[in-house]
Amino acid sequence: MSDPKAPVLVGVGESSGKALKAAQGTEWPSTAELASAAVKVALADSGAAEKLAASVDCLLSTRLFHDSGLPHPFGSPENHPEAVAIASGLDPATLLYGDVGGQSPQKHVNQLACDLYAGKYTAVVIASAENTGTVKRARRSEKALDWNQAATREMTDLRTDDDKMLTPYEWRQAIIDMPMAYAMVENARRDRLGLDRDSYAQDMARLWSAFSEVSMTREHAQFARHWTPEELLEEAHGNYRLNDPYRRWMVAQDAVELGAAVIMTTAGHAAELGIAEDQMIYLHSGADASEPLMSLRPDLSVSSAMEHAFPTAMDLAGLQAKDIGPMDIYSCFPVAVSLAIDALGSPDRAPGSYTLTGGLSFFGGPGNSYSTHGIVALTQALRRDGSRPGLISANGGVINKESVGIYAAHPVEGGWSPDRIAAPHRIGKTDHIREEYYFDGKAVIKSYAMPYGKKSRGAASLWLEDEQGLPAIGVLPDAPEDTDLIGMTVDVRTDDNRNVATLTG
Repeated sequence: MSDPKAPVLVGVGESSGKALKAAQGTEWPSTAELASAAVKVALADSGAAEKLAASVDCLLSTRLFHDSGLPHPFGSPENHPEAVAIASGLDPATLLYGDVGGQSPQKHVNQLACDLYAGKYTAVVIASAENTGTVKRARRSEKALDWNQAATREMTDLRTDDDKMLTPYEWRQAIIDMPMAYAMVENARRDRLGLDRDSYAQDMARLWSAFSEVSMTREHAQFARHWTPEELLEEAHGNYRLNDPYRRWMVAQDAVELGAAVIMTTAGHAAELGIAEDQMIYLHSGADASEPLMSLRPDLSVSSAMEHAFPTAMDLAGLQAKDIGPMDIYSCFPVAVSLAIDALGSPDRAPGSYTLTGGLSFFGGPGNSYSTHGIVALTQALRRDGSRPGLISANGGVINKESVGIYAAHPVEGGWSPDRIAAPHRIGKTDHIREEYYFDGKAVIKSYAMPYGKKSRGAASLWLEDEQGLPAIGVLPDAPEDTDLIGMTVDVRTDDNRNVATLTG
């Protein structure tokens, strides 16, 4: 063993509501049941389940949507990591509860790799689950469920509050959900590329069609179906219009029942347990970056966090984008993938090669947990063919939190060190941008999001630039339907903490 302290992934596993129902008749799976089922699969996957389980001294549970500001009436355990550990038959000394955001699984892998190398832990389980689909079924059927569970020991809560998803300022300008926020970013990127609405929609549809095809290869995919690009632009199959530019099946689908688990240790300990070398997948590098919230960014058409994290991780691994084999790019909305491709330098790859699961629209979007499934799929891909390293891109917020990991089927030449995990990089707000900026005067529309309900259409949210060149968010109550608003001029007046716009040209 040339590098016994190197952190390695030795076991991965997934579970789903449909699998639990088939195997055990479980009708209303809790998150602890989904996560623990995945942990048991991951332990068995290692080939040394009993010995590995006995050596697990840390368990991290990704944070549930329920505990991320989106509660439901059925409750959750007071100590979710403890609930998962008990259901998994584990007794780790350390229990950790993850941060908010889709970046968190890879972010925590990066940190835990350093902890393992330093000897803080012997073996770590990262367990994920989300049962939003169960919650929705229970509400529709008026089913009484109680997933509360009292805690009997302490955990360490890793939640940070630095980067919330949306602010009251943005809500008041009608940006009330992620489809509206990401639509604003999507249209800003379209404008940067100089594309009209139809051409850009066709590009999104081709990308998502390729992703949907990959979903057919995953056992636990929640919405597996191969959509043609034409179907993704039509009304059929419930593909109703959400806003300009999204339809229902172009956004993350959260009605899932999914669990995933990844087990990490060191190469030396894995060898002591008798785990085969071809089971070990090495983390070669990692990088984390964050940038201000959407209303505080100077340019919504790019991701500064991605533009920092991708090259940093690749430089630390001594790689270029063309060297990467399998990869899974976080895919809550098409623009999350497109901006990642931009940050990678637009390598010459087939569209479907940017996902290993089918993405959050077709595999499913389990809250903060999705990228744990991406890591599972990447580990499996590298075991099948380890000729080239692989990459995970995990994203949180509105493209403002990015975590990248580069993995390989072979150890780092010359040995691993914590220097291969970059210190988290925080991009500050530029001086000219004002927080919660309200103004009266003229402005130009730089991007927009236009909501479409099933029976009505709401006010458009606007990304504006005033006559001083300052960005702001505003609202256009009477926006014309099916109209590209970018480049139009407006008069803006402040009214009840809103920048209310009226078209002038």
